Amino acid sequence: MKDRILKMVESALNTCLPWVTEKDGAVQFVDPLDNEEISAHYGATHMSAALIIYGTLTDNNSLVKKGEDLLLSVLDRWNENKELEGFHNDFNNFALCVIERFTDKYHEKIKNAVMETRDTLFDTVNWLPMRWFVNKCRYEWTNDQAYLDVCRSCSEKINQATYSDGFIDDMIPIGRSFSLQYDVATVAFLQYLRHEGEEIDLSLQTGALLNAVCPDGDINYFGRGTNQIFSWGLWIYLLANDSQSELGRALDYLEAHLPAALANNNIMLNDYPGSDKYMWWDYHYCSVYTAHLLLWLVLAWRDYGKDPVEPKLVTDGSSGIQIYKNDNAFVVTFNGRGEYLSERGPLVEAVWTKQAGTIYKGAFGPWKGLFGNKYLQPDATIRNFWGLTCIGTEIYKNTSNPVLRRIRSNKIPDAEESVKPVFISPAVDLSGGVKITYRLDGQPLMLNLPVSGGMITVSIDGKEQNLADSICIKNQYGLVSIKQCLINSGEELVIKIPC
Repeated sequence: MKDRILKMVESALNTCLPWVTEKDGAVQFVDPLDNEEISAHYGATHMSAALIIYGTLTDNNSLVKKGEDLLLSVLDRWNENKELEGFHNDFNNFALCVIERFTDKYHEKIKNAVMETRDTLFDTVNWLPMRWFVNKCRYEWTNDQAYLDVCRSCSEKINQATYSDGFIDDMIPIGRSFSLQYDVATVAFLQYLRHEGEEIDLSLQTGALLNAVCPDGDINYFGRGTNQIFSWGLWIYLLANDSQSELGRALDYLEAHLPAALANNNIMLNDYPGSDKYMWWDYHYCSVYTAHLLLWLVLAWRDYGKDPVEPKLVTDGSSGIQIYKNDNAFVVTFNGRGEYLSERGPLVEAVWTKQAGTIYKGAFGPWKGLFGNKYLQPDATIRNFWGLTCIGTEIYKNTSNPVLRRIRSNKIPDAEESVKPVFISPAVDLSGGVKITYRLDGQPLMLNLPVSGGMITVSIDGKEQNLADSICIKNQYGLVSIKQCLINSGEELVIKIPC
C-alpha cells in the first residue's frame, strides 16, 4: 500500500511540477487555469514543502532545489503577500513550520516569517489544529508561555465542536456547519499533531469517520466539500498513519478517480474539465488544492504506519448524523446545519445497495451569498437533493381562483416557476430492503430523487405512484436522472428500493 501511495505522489507531482515557473522576475507557483499565482492562498507554500520533503527523501536534488527556490521566493514576497485580502495565515504558517521541522537549512528565515505573521482571526475548526502546531513551534523557538496558551485554546475549541459520537462541526458555536471533508481534515491534522508528540485521543473521531465511509469507498459525499480532492490527501494520511484496513478501499477509490481529475486540472474527482469550474466554490483554485493533495500524500508516504489509533464506535446520533447499514444496504441521514444550503436538513445524504451500487449521494452544492456566487448552477444545485420540494408556477397559482381567472382570461400569463426544498425528517428501515418514509402535512409537493440507478417504487398511503424520469443534471459526481412524483394529498410517503 505504501507503494500505491508513492505512485499517487508521482502522479500529482508530475501534474503540478510544471506550474513552478519564473514569472515577473520571481519563481512562482502559477495556477494553470487562472494563469497567476494565487498568493493569498497556500498553493506555493504547500508545493514548496512537498518538493523539499519528497526530494530529500528520494535523493532527488533537482526537486529539492526547485522547492528551495520556490520557498525563498515565497519568503521574499511574504510581507507583501500576507497583506492580501483572504491570506490563509494558518495554512501558510503551517506549511512553513512543516518545512522547518524537516530541515533547519532555512530556520531563521522561516522563524522570522512565522513569528511576524499573526494567526487567522476566525475559528474555523479545521484550521485550529494547524494553528496549534504553529504555536507549538513558536513556543519551542521562544519558550514563551503565551504560545502554549494558544495551543490549549485551540484544543478546547476543537473539543467544543466535537460531539459524543465523534463527529466534529466546522464552526463554533456548533450547529452552523458540518462537512465530512472538513471533519476528515480536522482529524488528520490532529493525527499529524500526534506524530509531532501531542497526546491526543482520536479513537472516537476515527471510529466515526470509518463508520461513515460509503461502501463504494467514498468518504466525502456530503457537506460543503462534496467530492473535492482537498480531503483525500488528508484521508490517506490518516489511514496510512493508522495502517487501517480501510486504506486499501480508499486507495481503490482514489486510483479510480484521481487520474481524470489531474488530467483535467479539476479539484473534484469526476471527469469534467477543470476550466468549467462546475460546482466549484468561489475560493477554489486548481493549483492550491492539487499542491495540498500532493503534500499530504507525501506526508502519508513518509509517516506510513506510525502512531496507530484504535477506533471506537459510538452511534448515539448526537451530531445529527445517522448511519444505517447492513451487508446489503447503506443509508445516511443528517439533521442539517444552518450556514450553507449544501449542509441543510433533515435529509437523506447517501443511498447504496448491494444490488445497484451507489444510487445517490452529494446533496445540493454552492448557492448564492456564502462563497457560491462565481460558478453557481442554480437549476442543478436546487434539484440535486433527495427529498420533497414545493413547486409553484404562475398558471397553477392563478387558475384555481375564478376572479383571477376571469381577469386574466384575455392575457397569456408569463411562464414562471419556483422551487423550494421542504425539509422533512426521513425514517429509515433496512429490514427487507431500503424503506424511507416521510410523514406529510397535506400540502401539494413534488418528490425529487436525483439517482444514478436502482429500482425505486413510491407509494402514498399504500397506493403506488408513477415516478417519472423528468430531467437529467450533472452533479458533483456525474450525470444523474431526476425522478419526480407529484403529490397532491396524503399522509405517508414511502420509498422502497430492493437490495
